Amino acid sequence: MMELIEDVFIRCGRCGKITGIHKEDFDFESYVYDRGDNRMGEEIEFRHEGYIECDQCGNEISFRISGYEYPIGAFNYEDSEIAGGRFEKEPHMGVIYSRDDFDPDDAYPAFTRVEQIIMDIAQNRELIYDISPREFEAVIERVLQDEGFETKLTQQTRDGGRDIIATKYEMGKPVVFYIECKRYGRQNSVGVNVVRSLYGVQSADQINKAILVTTGHVTRGARRFVDNQNTMMSVIDIEEIHELIQRSARKYRGY
Repeated sequence: MMELIEDVFIRCGRCGKITGIHKEDFDFESYVYDRGDNRMGEEIEFRHEGYIECDQCGNEISFRISGYEYPIGAFNYEDSEIAGGRFEKEPHMGVIYSRDDFDPDDAYPAFTRVEQIIMDIAQNRELIYDISPREFEAVIERVLQDEGFETKLTQQTRDGGRDIIATKYEMGKPVVFYIECKRYGRQNSVGVNVVRSLYGVQSADQINKAILVTTGHVTRGARRFVDNQNTMMSVIDIEEIHELIQRSARKYRGY
């Protein structure tokens, strides 16, 4: 069962007033998704769709908070969206176990779905071409977390070159990265239009750096464009992806 970890505070987009909502006041609906023949069972989404009206200016604010278990009983990922205001702090979900449900011998050293995928790919690189584009994004997010980044996986559609927003602190200051993930086939190519589009989003949002992560072939024109942006852009190809995955897998095996 997933629940909110802490109370939620929402700032009105019109007048700036902050409204707090106690975590116990959220009612989550559950949705079960059949992931097919993957030996990992079903995925469950716990979703709350809420609405508040600012008691100072009457502004209408709607929002959604979701957490996902996959496999059942294991935290997969979370996401949220809001219109008419903003979260003062991103809501965080967690899997809550009752004392009767939790057996440390059963839970340790069990791995999450993403960790298991990472461990499988570490042993057989070709498996990366069998996962879905969304699973690829989740894998890249996790290995970035293992490298010390704070991350947010964006909505599955209309991300506009921002599959993952990653932040790393250098000398106490945040450095923000836009990560575009392209889980292409072995023979598919990433052309210059893809990196130009990513650079356009990065420039418009004034983000420190943009990174293209892809399993496909990167054309010479695309690499030349990236190189011309100096430190503003970079490409992580299949060789570097596999190195990151292997580093993460070694950490998991050491638990």
